[in-house]
Amino acid sequence: MAHTDWMPDNILITHGRAWLVDWAWPTLAAAWIDPASWLLRIMARGHTAAEAEAEANAARLPAYATADPAHIDIFVRANVRMWNEIEQTNGRPWAKIMAHTARTWAEHRSISI
Repeated sequence: MAHTDWMPDNILITHGRAWLVDWAWPTLAAAWIDPASWLLRIMARGHTAAEAEAEANAARLPAYATADPAHIDIFVRANVRMWNEIEQTNGRPWAKIMAHTARTWAEHRSISI
């Protein structure tokens, strides 16, 4: 089960523990989906794709480390399409940031959209 909704206010940190709340989008998914979603949010907070991948220690997470790179590329491509559509219909600053972030991640991975 993946959370898939990695909004900053959906993660509560207290007493050295992190709690995922607001399970509005629970999804049966590959185990690497949540770490990949997390990377997108880290990039949206100002880190480059390379920094986010390193700082997130995604490679230390077995599910992400062993994920087929082609599958991650499909995830990135789908995120670009989703966030571009949200940006076009929403236009709010956060939507623009997420669309730009998804496109930047695709460029980093040399994915043509």
